[in-house]
Amino acid sequence: MSISIEHGAVGLAEADHQMANNLASLNGAIRLQRGAIGESGKTFTSDQVCVLLDDISARLEVTARLHKSLALSENGNRVNLGDFLREISEMIGTLVPQGKMDLTFDNSGTGNIDPRHALHAALIAAELVANACKYAHPSGLIVKVHIHSETNDDGSFVVEVTDDGVGFPENFDPSTDGGLGFQLMRALANGLNAKLQFEHDSLGVCARLVKPRHLAPYTTKLGGNLG
Repeated sequence: MSISIEHGAVGLAEADHQMANNLASLNGAIRLQRGAIGESGKTFTSDQVCVLLDDISARLEVTARLHKSLALSENGNRVNLGDFLREISEMIGTLVPQGKMDLTFDNSGTGNIDPRHALHAALIAAELVANACKYAHPSGLIVKVHIHSETNDDGSFVVEVTDDGVGFPENFDPSTDGGLGFQLMRALANGLNAKLQFEHDSLGVCARLVKPRHLAPYTTKLGGNLG
């Protein structure tokens, strides 16, 4: 009985540690958003404030669903990225007007990854899906969004989000340009030691997050050790 109790205590401590790190990452994202708003010096309308609060609410929901997945999984220290991204993408889809988006998904590979890596990947994917809904078709056409996830047993993974929209504006460089959403995605990718790549033309955008095999511990600037 004493051995069982000790293992249970260790499990709870690890869960608390994971939650603290994930909340620190989320708090970093919110602080980044606050800083950008403060530096802009702009006055926001009530509708714009509602959009900002919706963004924060969605990120909180992503984090909550991650911990729910961990609680229900047989291995509470790892996450099936494909299953998690599917759930998160469907959740984001419910936040857009009905009939605005046609979302499809496919997943290959059975590797499970560190939950903090899954959180960052899901926050990036959620941002990409939301951007596609907002900007892919200014004329109001239904946007087709496809998400592809591929994971490996060594912890490496690839996530692709593609849409059939009008692409980026002329001379727009997604590696340096863009507003808060792009800044956040680049910061999250850097925290993962991952590459965030974009291919785009007048037929749509393909965003690709590539996380190589994990070699050494590192710390994200958004907060929390991602080792």
